[in-house]
Amino acid sequence: MQARKKVLIVAPYVTFPDEPGANRFITIAKMLSQKHDVTLVTSRFCHILKSRRIRSKNLDGISVIFLDEPGYKLNVGFERLKSHHVFCRNFEKFILENHFKYDLVYSAYPLIKTNYILGKMKEKLNFKLVIDIQDIWPESIFGPMPFLSNNFGKLILFPISRYANQAYAYADALVAVSETYINRADVNQLDSKYKEVVYIGADSLHFNLKSDKLHREKIMATYIGTMAGSYDLETIVRASTICKDQVEIQFIGTGPHEERLKKLNSELGGYVNFRGTLPYDQAMMSLKCSDIAINPIVSTAQQSITNKLSDYFCCGLPILSCQENLEVKQLLASGGGVHYQSGNFKDLAQKLILLAEDRVKLSRMSNINKKIAQEFFLREKSYMKIICLVERLLR
Repeated sequence: MQARKKVLIVAPYVTFPDEPGANRFITIAKMLSQKHDVTLVTSRFCHILKSRRIRSKNLDGISVIFLDEPGYKLNVGFERLKSHHVFCRNFEKFILENHFKYDLVYSAYPLIKTNYILGKMKEKLNFKLVIDIQDIWPESIFGPMPFLSNNFGKLILFPISRYANQAYAYADALVAVSETYINRADVNQLDSKYKEVVYIGADSLHFNLKSDKLHREKIMATYIGTMAGSYDLETIVRASTICKDQVEIQFIGTGPHEERLKKLNSELGGYVNFRGTLPYDQAMMSLKCSDIAINPIVSTAQQSITNKLSDYFCCGLPILSCQENLEVKQLLASGGGVHYQSGNFKDLAQKLILLAEDRVKLSRMSNINKKIAQEFFLREKSYMKIICLVERLLR
């Protein structure tokens, strides 16, 4: 029987069970703690709530360490860069001042710098490094800042891309939330046994929650997530004026564009219901009670299989999507999704109306996505690939 090893999980953006979301790294920490001694290092600043955590958090069998940073209000801006700089400085101090005793580090990407720091110290401190890619930086900036997606923008961002490559290159193994991301990160062409694509997924399949959908005259379409630059939510608001007689639309979440969207919604008649940020279980129940989920990622965005897509699948919902990522399109092409043209509110409204008039098709799409969720998104099954990868490295 293998002796218990010491595993460090580094995840600056983690959310705890009493905060919105069901975080990937909490699940991984719990699974690994069954056989190993696990320490979780994260930020005292909660990214999703944009607030400082005052109290410590307890996770059974897991040591939790908070590192300070000043925090930020917007997801894109110099305030965030400054905050991350402070976090990384404190992280480096943590590594140097705490007698490093870990056999393996499982590290979230982003941040780039935390992974670069770990990579530079890996040989001296003698540990294995697994990098789990949640998002690809700097490429992800093309969504909220599409003017950087041209050749000139890529030239400007080239130094950051090179820095990212250096961080990726330190990994002994890679995990990613999509094939797109792992292909970007695999700069060393690792052996396939040290690469795993594991969707974000969920701890439970929400469509199994006991809740009957209301027999309403209109269908309910829902967007859940951040109201920010990578998401074309204005198109949904404009579409609501056309399909208002057949479709109710709700937004769950918040973000820097919320007030602007609310103003536009009010000017157009107020047909979108802004419900704000809800506790995760309540948000999933609202999703589960919906008829359609909307995935409005702008065409320039680099996101692939996102948190919201995982939630949509785990709620067994038909998905209306304008995302151009090939991997997402292939996943939805099995019959559980319908594509609409990004930025075209008339096309979105027409697709919503057609689905509202065909409840049989909606039911068929839902069943397809439930099967996909059972196969690829249930964490107790899909995350075993991560655990087995870690065990291979520890041996």
